[in-house]
Amino acid sequence: MTRVGLIGGTGDLGSALALHFSKKHEVFLGSRNLDKAKSAVGDIYSEKNRDYVKQNLKAAENAAVAKECDILVLTVPCENALETMENLSAKFRGDQVLISAVAAVTKKGDEFRVNEDASGSSFAQRIKQRIPDSVNVAAAFQTVPANVLYREKEISADVPVATDKLEVYENVASLVSEISGLRPLYLGSLDLSGEVERLTALLLNIGKRNDLKSPTLKFPSF
Repeated sequence: MTRVGLIGGTGDLGSALALHFSKKHEVFLGSRNLDKAKSAVGDIYSEKNRDYVKQNLKAAENAAVAKECDILVLTVPCENALETMENLSAKFRGDQVLISAVAAVTKKGDEFRVNEDASGSSFAQRIKQRIPDSVNVAAAFQTVPANVLYREKEISADVPVATDKLEVYENVASLVSEISGLRPLYLGSLDLSGEVERLTALLLNIGKRNDLKSPTLKFPSF
């Protein structure tokens, strides 16, 4: 059984992914504070009374997640992403896949804006610079509405994935495909990860201005 870990997994997206991944994998929901992780896992236990959740979902500190898990998903706000990776850099065991679900979005007034670095590098690219080379980085899940996943509502959405190696994409795609209604799509190298990260701001603004609840992406082919 693959060990899947959520770094900073106590938020909406981390909890939603943990719920679904625990159907087939041993899942560690991480936080800097173990009590906070235990509280989040306890909430999932009480709200989703499923045997597989109670058997497969565990609370852990982020450092233990980074060390023990085969596939990691970073689900923290962009403001905390780089510091989190710097603090955990020495904890990774290597030969792992790290999926950055970090969205480059901040709020200014009543609008969501793209949070960009002066260098033009994406968060995923900057994360890669802060962790061991043996950890393969991908960007994905920025366009998935966490509340829809957590409520287990029917969904049909595409999940763009950016990463440098095809075999890494295949690992990420397999994980995405395990969630009913999600289709992984290979975008290309990590150089394109900024395109994925910026989509969250686009979706939030469209939803707000047009009274669309939980908008997501779907690419039809004609």
